[in-house]
Amino acid sequence: MRITGAHVLRENTGTSSLERTLRSAVEVLAGHDVPHLVVGGLAVQEHGYFRVTIDCDIVVPDVLHAVELLTADLSGPFVRVPLCEDTVKDQRNDALVNLLPAGRVLKAGCEVPFPEPRDVSDEPRFVSLEQLIALKLDSWSHSPNRRLKDKADVIELIQGLRLPRDLAIDETVRPLWLETWDALAAEK
Repeated sequence: MRITGAHVLRENTGTSSLERTLRSAVEVLAGHDVPHLVVGGLAVQEHGYFRVTIDCDIVVPDVLHAVELLTADLSGPFVRVPLCEDTVKDQRNDALVNLLPAGRVLKAGCEVPFPEPRDVSDEPRFVSLEQLIALKLDSWSHSPNRRLKDKADVIELIQGLRLPRDLAIDETVRPLWLETWDALAAEK
C-alpha cells in the first residue's frame, strides 16, 4: 500500500524476529514524535525482492537523539552498542538497528543524501523505490567491492519488478541506473 511516497509494512501471518525489532523501534520513535524512514535490506524486501538481511536501517532527523530515546527505558529491548554511537541492539534477538542521518550522505564522497522523513507513525514507513535505488547505486559506486550487494539489489529490483528505463532516479546516479538497465536489457 502506497502512502505519500512511503510504504507500510505488509501484514503477514507471523512476525519475524527482525520485523519485531523494527516495529519496536518505530513505536518508540513515534511515541516521541520522531519521524522515520526504513531503508536498506528491509526496504528492498518491501519493494518486492526478498533477500536475507540481518539488521534494520532507519533514517531519522537526529541520530544521537534517536539513540537516546531507544535506549532510555532500561527495561526496554534496546541497548547501546559499545563504540557505535549510531547503532543500538535489540537484546531479545541481538538484531542491530542502524540509525542514519536524514539529509546527509552515507559517507564522504557519496552524493545522494538520505531523504528527510516527514511522517510520524508507529508503523514502519519505507523510502520510495526511486529513492532506495538511488541510495543503493550511490553506496555501491563509492565502495564497489564492499557494497556489491547494493548493486545486486538494484539488479534484482529491475528484473523482478520489470522496472522501466525512464524511472525517475536521482540525477546524480542516473548514468549508473541507465548503464545497469541497458546492460541487463542487452543480456536478454
